[in-house]
Amino acid sequence: RLVARKLGQSRMVLVASPAYLETRGAPSALSDLARHNMLAFGFARHIEGWPFIDAAGKSIILPIVGNMSLTDGEAMRRTTLAGAGIARLARWHVEPDIAAGLLVPLLEEFNPGDEEPTHAVYVGQGKHLPARVRAFLDFLAETVRI
Repeated sequence: RLVARKLGQSRMVLVASPAYLETRGAPSALSDLARHNMLAFGFARHIEGWPFIDAAGKSIILPIVGNMSLTDGEAMRRTTLAGAGIARLARWHVEPDIAAGLLVPLLEEFNPGDEEPTHAVYVGQGKHLPARVRAFLDFLAETVRI
């Protein structure tokens, strides 16, 4: 049977590479996103759009307008690092890139602060989980807490 363990959750962040921003300019208002390539995830929970808090403090969803839809977080991260557009990813996934200056957080004043949970899914082994599996899950739990 499959078992899921919640490892943590991480705040979402809008990011782009410095090369992309040098070419296209950095958005300073939500309306600026219409002129940018917004990278989409191609699965149902992300299709509606990106959530923001507008200047009046109202929750809004902006449609994702771009030329690419990906189905994998690592592919999205690498595509963003390559300068293809703006992505919205969990902060734990891109924190090292932000710290290294490879990605730049954008429009943080409009970020609603939503978080994405991360789970490890594995085949359950009854009541006794091998120590090596437990240690690996504990390591993962520490890694995704940003």
